[in-house]
Amino acid sequence: MCPCSAQVPSENVLTARRYLILIYRLWSGVRVQCVARNLVAVGLLFLVVAAQASTPPRVSVSIAPLHSLVANLMLGVAEPEMIYEATQSPHSGALTPFQLRTIVNTDLLIWVGPELEVGLSRLITRLPQQAVALTLHDYDAGMELYPMRDTLFDTHGHWPGHDHDHGDTDPHFWLSIENMTLFARAIANHLAEMDPANADQYQANETRLIARLRALDLHLSEQLAKVGEVPYIVLHDGFQYFDRAYSLNALGALVLNPDIPPGPRTVANLAEIGKQQDSLCLFHEPQYSERWMQPLTQAIPEAGVGQIDPLGANLSPGPSLYFDMMTALSDNLLACFTAVEYNLMQGQP
Repeated sequence: MCPCSAQVPSENVLTARRYLILIYRLWSGVRVQCVARNLVAVGLLFLVVAAQASTPPRVSVSIAPLHSLVANLMLGVAEPEMIYEATQSPHSGALTPFQLRTIVNTDLLIWVGPELEVGLSRLITRLPQQAVALTLHDYDAGMELYPMRDTLFDTHGHWPGHDHDHGDTDPHFWLSIENMTLFARAIANHLAEMDPANADQYQANETRLIARLRALDLHLSEQLAKVGEVPYIVLHDGFQYFDRAYSLNALGALVLNPDIPPGPRTVANLAEIGKQQDSLCLFHEPQYSERWMQPLTQAIPEAGVGQIDPLGANLSPGPSLYFDMMTALSDNLLACFTAVEYNLMQGQP
């Protein structure tokens, strides 16, 4: 008896072997011997291993702004999966079976952490054993991170440049372009380590991406320089990094946790501060109901009202989303600031 008959190969290997044996018989007209079958099996296994070795890692990213930069880093190699839809709030959005399937099939998960993606944090144990999960503290080297603020902002307070107590850290770090250049470098290095065959491509993509981020930062700085003194109030405090990057005059937020409605005392305090301003803008977000802003808009009817979005809810996911999102954020701030300043000059309410 042939010694190779002692083991039962998998069905896929058997099917491939049968085809190869048939081809060999048709070509040679002779009976294939046991040695030939062993060589075929070894060849098939070699092809499978080689294919796996050259396959890029399956990468999943939690939210659209981070996904956009990772998509830029992986151009020409593969496309990362995005877990949260941009219309979902990562603070409270429940994940669907499809999103769970993305998680359990990933090799590399990039997310911020349980302080932001609450639903995802409950499913981290479902990751494959060999998968790598990177949170903010895995790629935050050199970033300027800030603690969470109270609903009434201390605009003159000094905030430490880096706080490693991540339970108290404001997680919306992606609204600082400088932080995102550091994010891009860190993730490019992780990708190159996991996938050495494409390391040169990741590094080349990183160089191009950082150049684009620098140009975007310069554009936004020039655009917002003339309106930085206009005061405004936001729905929830997700914009601290943008405020500080461009020296804007944010007065406060209606809520800190967007899952908890604002209390009457907070509304009253913000309304009192808002009424003291010569001009004011109020901003809501597409991920949350506008009705939460109604008490403020009713209390300060002369305030301008606009919408700003830290996640790119109305944009198509992909490499351009981050750039489009940051540009739209600046444009929408500027539109309200310019309108209220014009009304002030014209003496209109």
